[in-house]
Amino acid sequence: MKKLFGHLLLAAAVCSGLLLPAPAGYAIPIQTDDEILRDFMWSRFSSLPAPSRPKIGLALSAGGVRGFAHVGVLEVLDNAGVPIDMVSGTSMGSVVGSLYAAGLPTDKLWEISDHMTMDKITPDFNVMGLLRFLFARKLPSSANLVNFFHEQIGDMRFEDLKTPFTCSAMDIKTGERVVFNSGPLAIAVRASMNIPGVFEPVQYRHRALVDGAVVDYLPVESVKLMGADYVIASVTPPDFFSTTPQSIAAYLLRVGDVRGAAMIEESAQKANFVLTNRVLDTGTLELGKLHKAGEVGIKEANLHLGELQQDILLFTLPYVFKP
Repeated sequence: MKKLFGHLLLAAAVCSGLLLPAPAGYAIPIQTDDEILRDFMWSRFSSLPAPSRPKIGLALSAGGVRGFAHVGVLEVLDNAGVPIDMVSGTSMGSVVGSLYAAGLPTDKLWEISDHMTMDKITPDFNVMGLLRFLFARKLPSSANLVNFFHEQIGDMRFEDLKTPFTCSAMDIKTGERVVFNSGPLAIAVRASMNIPGVFEPVQYRHRALVDGAVVDYLPVESVKLMGADYVIASVTPPDFFSTTPQSIAAYLLRVGDVRGAAMIEESAQKANFVLTNRVLDTGTLELGKLHKAGEVGIKEANLHLGELQQDILLFTLPYVFKP
């Protein structure tokens, strides 16, 4: 049925003058009907001005270091000309998404991964800091992340972003999901990736905020609320099999991953297309494996790029053939 639909659509394109048949005797590369149709329609779709096509949103999941796979996904989507009109992210998804929304190219994000260390996130995570984490009453602070953001994009606000963006955190006192879409960007992203049990809560706007992964691991609904007609979800699911937790912090992170896995399934069903980046044998805070995670994103996005383009085109038929 799908192939018959493709034949009919191709015939309609020729009859309407949007796709002209090749002159007699003219040799063209052999392509399948589906490839011809997709290439033609994607060219047509790419030339549409933003107001004349559906709005495409991108939801970037949590996942700690695994979430750097989103950078690889963004690189492939950018190179393929997939328009991204709005982005929502949680935890590492909020870090990647906010920097992308601020206008940083993906090659800059790769460069950042080469120099990212724990001291860029917290001033406390040295040997004495680790001892305090294990035995003292006060958790390390993630305050240095604000300085890191200021180094990359200055004192930017949500209102200044080139691409509309939101991120999620949780109020530890009430259990509520808190979605940020205005005000200073750095403090909101810090709250969104502020892992509970690892970092002390962020005190902001009369709330005590922790990682949004607890309540919004994959923020598909947030992108829809921003006005997206079509949602691409980039997911970095937990890996429960490569390693066994060996520390208090690792067990706390594993508990969060179990909860996150349950939320992924529910949220993914609300997306139009899901890219599942399976980053294996990588702990939440293993910053030395950021680049590895990004490469997984490239492979996953390239593997399914044709399917994604076809799905977007099928969704946008009324726009492509609009009189």
